[in-house]
Amino acid sequence: MKKLAAIALATAALVSTGAMAAPIIDNSTAIPDSLVLLNFSGSGLDWVYAGPIAPGEFGPFNLAPVSYRAAEGWRAATAAEWAARPDWDDFIVPGNPCGIVSPQNGYTNTACYLLATPYWSDTYSHVDMNDFAQGFVTDGVNNTSPGNVYETIFVRDSGQQVPLPGTLALVGLGLIAMGALRRKA
Repeated sequence: MKKLAAIALATAALVSTGAMAAPIIDNSTAIPDSLVLLNFSGSGLDWVYAGPIAPGEFGPFNLAPVSYRAAEGWRAATAAEWAARPDWDDFIVPGNPCGIVSPQNGYTNTACYLLATPYWSDTYSHVDMNDFAQGFVTDGVNNTSPGNVYETIFVRDSGQQVPLPGTLALVGLGLIAMGALRRKA
């Protein structure tokens, strides 16, 4: 009996060691734009796929809350923003090099998706877009349901917004006018 318990303990240790992901990337390191849906559909919002569980699911900090990266502007969506959130397939790597046509059941190849999990978790390194496609997606505030394992996305105001050409022209004219007034004084 002791031998069986020792074998079980050794097996569990090996499995958990093999399943461990790399350490979480410190929040002083910004998430690269290449992993973010920038200015999604011209909405002025950026979206990030943070991980395969909800914040706090299976214990605190298995997936960091949105506040962990608040300095980068990440936050929970408003109800209107949530209603216009991206679909699972919007997070497919541009050009769809994996040829994805459905979310596929179970875990899928993380290299095929824009996945920022290492910036939010040191526990999980997989993606389950089947959950996402079935509507099991949250930001920790919107679409929450205790006991369900949700995929997590977060939003921020886009830094990619370009001022309207008329705005730039007005700023330029204002600077010229200020320069002219200064010369007269």
